[in-house]
Amino acid sequence: MKKSIISALLVCTFAVSAVPSIALADNYDQQIQEKDQKISDLQGKQSDVQIQIDELTNEIAAVSGKVKDLEAKQDQLNKDTMKLQDKIAVLKVRIAKRNETIKNQARDTQVKGQATNYVSAVLEADSLSDVIGRVQAMSTIVKANKSLMEQQKADEAAVEAKVKDNETKVAEIQANQKELEAQKNTIANKQAELNVVKANYAAEQATAEQDKAKLKKQQEAAKAEQARILKQQQAAEKARKAEEARQAKEAAKAQKAFEESQAKAEKEQAQAAAESSTSEETSASEASSTSSSTESSSTGSSSTEKISTPTPTPTPSTGGKVDHTGSGNMYAVGQCTWYVKTVAPWAGTYWGNGCQWGASAAADGFQVDGTPAAGSIVVFAQGQSVGTWNADPSYGHVAYVQSYNASNNTITITQGGMGFPTPNGPNTATLSASGLQYIHP
Repeated sequence: MKKSIISALLVCTFAVSAVPSIALADNYDQQIQEKDQKISDLQGKQSDVQIQIDELTNEIAAVSGKVKDLEAKQDQLNKDTMKLQDKIAVLKVRIAKRNETIKNQARDTQVKGQATNYVSAVLEADSLSDVIGRVQAMSTIVKANKSLMEQQKADEAAVEAKVKDNETKVAEIQANQKELEAQKNTIANKQAELNVVKANYAAEQATAEQDKAKLKKQQEAAKAEQARILKQQQAAEKARKAEEARQAKEAAKAQKAFEESQAKAEKEQAQAAAESSTSEETSASEASSTSSSTESSSTGSSSTEKISTPTPTPTPSTGGKVDHTGSGNMYAVGQCTWYVKTVAPWAGTYWGNGCQWGASAAADGFQVDGTPAAGSIVVFAQGQSVGTWNADPSYGHVAYVQSYNASNNTITITQGGMGFPTPNGPNTATLSASGLQYIHP
């Protein structure tokens, strides 16, 4: 009877210990279904996310096209500015030379007394035809001087107009540059936004897939544990049934022995009372010893599985210099002329492109020669060598002389230009000082 109770308790213990694992394994199905639903929802949202990605991609493409248009406009504005600088420089040199001619004529009139000579020439004429000839000659000279002055005025007006036009172009370049930078920033922001959308969607999708895989692995482990417990339960049930059979056999044996002793007791009832009593005690003792047998027990164990998760001829200058220090920098930003005007404010504002600076500086009274000196401006003709490269074949080049080494006749220059890593400068280089043109402050 005790063994039956103990066996029943063991079976109940195994059954109770199995319940959490079975319930946990069932819970994984629900969790996996939830992850499947989430993945399905994400896949449903994929078209919406793709629409957002396509919209951002189209916006980026549109802004990129605008950036290309702005860059093309910027390039054309720079070319237009350089052409204006070239025309202004040519006109200023022409005006300077014509001013010299006008000054020389005025000086000859004053010093040599040509006006008096003209009157004397008329009065001293031999005949009327001679007078007419001399008057016509004088009229021709006056007309030539008048034409010269008119040309001078026209060129000066042209310079003024082109200066204003150049100022407008420079302002437009600056505004265009700001717009270009703003559009590039817009592209960067849109691209960043696009990357975030893609990354968030990919991360959410990957997380859901990883969670599902983890749950499946845990479910497999739970099922394996469940199978182990079930096997253990089956073994316990088998042991229980065997124990019940053994107990039934023992009980039958005890019953048979009891019945035999009872029969024997009845048969010997007639014997003496003391002998009958002894016989009954012996039978009872035998039945008691037969019913108490060695008890066996089985213990179940549970295992825990851890789920683990190019040089021009020097042109000497004459006369006083034109002061350009307060004229501002009207060259295009990022050009060599803009950089030199920035570091040498005394340079002319409208000296043209690099190859024109020597003639323009001489026309403004600056000393221009072939002698290198620190603080001067070096001029490179069209296609002339600038150390390891050649100046532009159309515009030439200018740079600022940082220092001059007389021992090896080299100059160290700083320069700017669109071909350098830093267009606004400074870009430093050391090269031979020979065969170059220098403008001195």
